[in-house]
Amino acid sequence: MEFIWSFLEREWINITNKSILDSQPKFDEVSNKVIKALKSAGSFLSDLSGNEPLALPYTLWFGLLDLAHSLIQKSTIRAIHGLCYYLAIESLNKAPSSFIQFKAIEILLYLHNNDSQMLSMINDDFDHYIQMLSKNNSVDSSEKFQKLLKFVKDKYLEDLKILNDDSIGKEKKGKGKEKGSNQNTYIVNKQTSNSNILDAIADEMTCLISMEPIDQICILICQHTLSLNNLKLLKQKICPKCREKIEENDIRYLPQNSIYKNLYTKFSESGYISPPIELENSNQIYNSDDSGNSEAELILNKKKKILNIKLNSNISLSSILSRFSKKQHPKYQSIIEELNEKHYKKAETLCKELLNFYPKSYSLRCILGYIYRCLNNYDQAHLYLKEAIDLKQKEPIAYFICGEIFFQQNEYSKAINNLERSLFYNVKINNSYIVLGNSNLFEAESYNYDEHYLLDALKNYEIALKNDPNNYLCLKSCAYIYDKNKDYFKVLIILDRLLNINNEDSLILCYYGEVLCKIGLFSDTISYFTKANDIDPENIHNLNKRAIAYYTLQDYGKALFELDKVIQLDPLNSLAYYLKCLIYYAKKDIDNAIMVFKKCKELLDLNDILAKTLLFHLEYLLNKNNSTELDNILTKINQIANIENSRSLLLIRCKIYIDLEKYDEAKSDLDMLYHTNIGYFSEYIPYIYLLQEHEKFWSHLNNYNNIDLSKFGIVNDFSKYMYKKTQVYLITNLVNLDNKLGQFQESDTNSLSEKVIDSKSEKLYLDLPTLSNNKFAYVIWKINIKKINIEKILPGNCFIKFNVEKIDNTHYEHILKHEDILKLEGLGWIEYQLPKCETNLHISIEVNGPINVQIDYVRFGYNNEMITYIPNMGDLLPNYHKVCPNVPEIFKDKYFSRKEMENLLELKDIINHL
Repeated sequence: MEFIWSFLEREWINITNKSILDSQPKFDEVSNKVIKALKSAGSFLSDLSGNEPLALPYTLWFGLLDLAHSLIQKSTIRAIHGLCYYLAIESLNKAPSSFIQFKAIEILLYLHNNDSQMLSMINDDFDHYIQMLSKNNSVDSSEKFQKLLKFVKDKYLEDLKILNDDSIGKEKKGKGKEKGSNQNTYIVNKQTSNSNILDAIADEMTCLISMEPIDQICILICQHTLSLNNLKLLKQKICPKCREKIEENDIRYLPQNSIYKNLYTKFSESGYISPPIELENSNQIYNSDDSGNSEAELILNKKKKILNIKLNSNISLSSILSRFSKKQHPKYQSIIEELNEKHYKKAETLCKELLNFYPKSYSLRCILGYIYRCLNNYDQAHLYLKEAIDLKQKEPIAYFICGEIFFQQNEYSKAINNLERSLFYNVKINNSYIVLGNSNLFEAESYNYDEHYLLDALKNYEIALKNDPNNYLCLKSCAYIYDKNKDYFKVLIILDRLLNINNEDSLILCYYGEVLCKIGLFSDTISYFTKANDIDPENIHNLNKRAIAYYTLQDYGKALFELDKVIQLDPLNSLAYYLKCLIYYAKKDIDNAIMVFKKCKELLDLNDILAKTLLFHLEYLLNKNNSTELDNILTKINQIANIENSRSLLLIRCKIYIDLEKYDEAKSDLDMLYHTNIGYFSEYIPYIYLLQEHEKFWSHLNNYNNIDLSKFGIVNDFSKYMYKKTQVYLITNLVNLDNKLGQFQESDTNSLSEKVIDSKSEKLYLDLPTLSNNKFAYVIWKINIKKINIEKILPGNCFIKFNVEKIDNTHYEHILKHEDILKLEGLGWIEYQLPKCETNLHISIEVNGPINVQIDYVRFGYNNEMITYIPNMGDLLPNYHKVCPNVPEIFKDKYFSRKEMENLLELKDIINHL
């Protein structure tokens, strides 16, 4: 029977959602052919084979039912009849065609005729099936089944009459053997009529020790039955009931997995499988020995307790079942198996069936939510998850699944809300903080990288990294957040960790080079771009970035070589032509610059504001000395709406106004630039840098408020503007107060005044005049730690001391020791912010030891971080990164892999925590 059940179970799984009860049958035509074939025949199988070439569906299913039919005709065992009854009922309920319906009816009619107890039960089964057909499909299906049922009944009675006539004839001939057989049949009917069907099946499958039906039966030589697990646990191999010795060779092993799984619900509902019972001295349950009979006593005790449960009217069936774990239910195990195999539709059907048995199950609703999530049916998923939350509002799993689904739907605010609730209720899923961090990050993006959401994302990623320090996804996201916060030193630390995990990741190598560019270490970037190129030689983005680095280092030949490779790979790459034009302009090769500009103009999409900005930039550079062309460019720029939202266009227009000596208009644009960057002065510096050469313009600006600032050493117009407007004090002003400092003055094109003070590894003390600052602000120094001679460092002789004296004569010192200075070495130009906020200060700086440090200026203001990097872009537009973004933006789908982010919810996380 187990083999028949197991093969039929496979058939039932394969036709999930195809039964006639679920949908209008597709086999009506075949059904008609079957009936026509049967009308002219006595035996079904012989007629079926004689009507070839008729092709009938589900022949394996039909054949298995036919085997069961033959078995009950030959067997007098009550359990066999019961198993075949349930087999036929399940086949009828799941029948996908009239072909299967026919054979199931035939089995049930045989049992109906030969077992008086089954007579009314089977009639009720037929009536119930007809009602379900009418309810789930149509009256047409119900009528067709009733016609089929009548036909099979008539045929069966006709066959039965023929068999009875043959039997009477044989009796008249005095065949003793047949007479004995008839008597036996009468005895069976009489006996079976007084027993319950399920009782008979359960008795055959019940273990002596657990007193419950089991799926792994071991029949001993004494014919007593044990489960395989209990047999293994016996310390002495003696039958617990008759005390007969157990020999391995005498044991018959009978697996009953399919029967047990399919009848489990019926066993549970009828009380054959009881809730777990705690027994005293449970650790001695299996200590069978010759001196006592503990196992026999255990059996007796458990029988009494189970009997009490069955007979006690105060204990309802639902209370028993509620204490029995769903996870032990075979159907639950099947659900998990189907989910592991990603058979989500089958799992859905099984889960709904089990939900009928456990209608208030939180865990089954969570599993259904997960199933519908995997089927991308988010509405149904949310429906079941809401029901789960309503059942148990303080359980975290439903909130977590809900939040993860909202993330997939790009509803990040809802995702954050549900994920935070799951954490509040102590969800223990490993990836919970990562999913929440991802939601924070993408919500930040939707709000123009809102600082609040970025910090929340960073906090959640850092928690996740405590449990998994090498989580690649977390580390990449952290690097990006630090980049957005302009904390480039931390970006490099994170990228180093990523490269330690995978030094062959070309995108991370390229990103590393890009960050080094941001802090002005262009010579160091080349090696990273080169490694990335070795791994991915056709990465156009990487080639463009290496070309920019070579251009900034004024290695124009190598820059052009890189861009030629880009154009060879992508002849329509407008950025490559833009960069080539800049390089030819820098080389003063105007003819080639004009030729490349024309090609660039053809490729640029002039409907895009960024493309227009690049075009106007090149046109301006190539026509700086042609006032007519500058007027034409100005006319085109002025036609663009909302130009104040584009800093680059404001800068280009400002420069054109200056070249056309329209200083008032230029001042207006410069003021707009200042106010758009007022919170981030470090971003304003590159714009000022590109305008510093226009002395007449700065002189014109100072005419509005020409104050004598010579006491501060400020004598030129550019220095005056910087001090009055931006509270920046250029350090070279000190040379005008103390000509001895001239020996430390050096030219540097990366500085605002193109000159700096360089300590040259000597002791240097700079005492600044008391600077006026009407508002509380931080003291910020722009410095460049070029090199430290480690060999000459002595204990206590290497430091940089910042002194701050307030007007009330109180003062404080901030000292960078040699270990602090080493961290700043090689970072290029940075703004270093002192930790205290003050007003109207007398400040100084002292450099001691073998340190080569350059100083550009000191200013009052505020930066988000103590260290802010100041890049140098030459003739590149200050916000060129919008034209040529970094790796995370240009390769967003790879860097922030949605597939990877949407696979963070694993089945095991749900199952293990429900």
